[in-house]
Amino acid sequence: MAEHPFQPLKPAVLPESEHAMEEFAEFLRQEAINPPKVNELFKIPEGLSLAWQGVFDGVAGYYERQSTNNRLNLISLEKRSWIMEDENLSEFEMLSTATRMKEKGNEEFRKGNLVQAQVLYVSAVATFPTPDVMNNLAACCLRLNQYDKAEKFATEALDMHLFTNSLSAAKAYFRRSTARLHLADFSGALEDVKAAQELNPGEQSIKDLLQNAMSLNEAVKTPTDVADYLRKHLNDTTYTMTFAEGLSHIAKSGMGYIRLPLAVQEDMKNTVGAISF
Repeated sequence: MAEHPFQPLKPAVLPESEHAMEEFAEFLRQEAINPPKVNELFKIPEGLSLAWQGVFDGVAGYYERQSTNNRLNLISLEKRSWIMEDENLSEFEMLSTATRMKEKGNEEFRKGNLVQAQVLYVSAVATFPTPDVMNNLAACCLRLNQYDKAEKFATEALDMHLFTNSLSAAKAYFRRSTARLHLADFSGALEDVKAAQELNPGEQSIKDLLQNAMSLNEAVKTPTDVADYLRKHLNDTTYTMTFAEGLSHIAKSGMGYIRLPLAVQEDMKNTVGAISF
């Protein structure tokens, strides 16, 4: 009889394998009992200018909010730290990569490729979260009729308190107001659109939204009115590409992490003046 081509594992290998599994199981147990802290996973670089210190403090605050009582978000942040360690990436390289993803997302958004744009924006947030990316992501979600997500990302953008451009902040309030109107949160929508108007009083679309929010806040009162309103305004739209397919499409593009010379990173650290978002 011919010898079988597959040979059994040698007995000497088994203890090593079992030991590795035991170590991994113990690691998971310890992680569950004593999970890592955000400041252990997102480490603010030393020697930053005041401008960059403010940005990194804002990002650290974002991660704290996202990870509080949310183990999945903490795990995502932990995976991010592992990638940085494995790839020997700095936070400035992560920021540069996220900026490139945002720019690519903007290109896809302008072409009307909304799912591809959404994937790129989400990837940018996962790489290095900034308010401008979240603002763009909120706009993308509105176009996809994902109003709860649009509200979430606009809120996260505003909660970072990093907008240096009043027009960008006005857009975030406008987008959250639009999302809240679709979600029948009329008082919240009215509050947001008033904030947007204070920041950009001449914008006609803000004036129109303000009138709409005021009218709805007065007209839709009873639970029956709200239920009827939601049936009309939460219609799902079917798109030809799923989020997973969009992710696969982006993966095929071969986009990698951006590497920065140390001298460039040092120059970035010493930036004087506000960082524009």
